[in-house]
Amino acid sequence: MNKYVKISALFILLNMTLAGCSGVPTESFGRQVETLVASTLAVYTPEMPEAAFTSIPALTSESPTPEPFGEVYVFTSAQNVNLRTNPGTLFTVSRVMPQDTRLQLLGQAPGGEWLRVMNDEGIMGWVNVNVVMMAYDGPPPPNIEPTDVYLVTGSVMTELNTPVSGVGFAVIQNERRIDASTDDNGQFYAYLPRTLSGTWRVTYVSISCKSNTMDESCNCINNVCGAANPIDKYVELPQNDELVFIWK
Repeated sequence: MNKYVKISALFILLNMTLAGCSGVPTESFGRQVETLVASTLAVYTPEMPEAAFTSIPALTSESPTPEPFGEVYVFTSAQNVNLRTNPGTLFTVSRVMPQDTRLQLLGQAPGGEWLRVMNDEGIMGWVNVNVVMMAYDGPPPPNIEPTDVYLVTGSVMTELNTPVSGVGFAVIQNERRIDASTDDNGQFYAYLPRTLSGTWRVTYVSISCKSNTMDESCNCINNVCGAANPIDKYVELPQNDELVFIWK
C-alpha cells in the first residue's frame, strides 16, 4: 500500500469516527474534516518553499515610569540669601533675597549642595541647600550640570572601599575658598569660575553629624574617629587627575 492509499484510508477512518461521534454527518461537516486532514497531512515536495519562521519576542517586564518632578517650591530660611549665577560662593550674586522668599525648585547640581531655582520674577540661579526650607517628600530633583565652570571633585573611601559621607573639604588658592562635602557616594563637587586658573589646595576641614561615621548623638561610631588621609592634595585647573582620600 503506497503513501497516498494510506492517506486516503486515514481520511475515511477519521471521517467515520467523527461522524459516529456527531450523529448524522453533513456535507459541510465533511468539508471541514477534509480541510483538517489536508492541512495535517500535507506532503512536502522539493518544489515547495521552505517555511519562514518568525521569532517570538521575549516577554519583558516594564519598569514603572518614574514619577515626574512637579512644581515644587522652597523658601529662604535666612535674611540676605544670595542667588548666584552658578553653584558656588565664588560666583556672581544676581539677587539678594529676604527671608521667606519663594523660589521654584528646578533641580540640583551633582552632590546636592546647590539648588537650581527660579524666583517670581523669572530669574534663575543657584542657592545653597542650607539656606532654604523645603517641605517635600517626592522624588529627588533632577541633576543639572552647571555650565561654564571648572569642577574640582574627589572621593573619600574607607580601607574597605566603603564611601564616607559628610566629609568637608576646602578648595583654597590665596584668599579664594570654596567648600564642599561628600555625598552618600563619598564624592564631593566644588565649582569654580572659568576665569580662575593655577594650583589649588584641597584640604580636609570637617566632618558632619550626618556622616555615616557618626551615630545619632553626633559621636564617632564605636568611639573610633577617623580623618581623611592625606589631609590635603593639590590640583591644577582644569583638573585631570582623580583625587582619592582614604578615611583612617
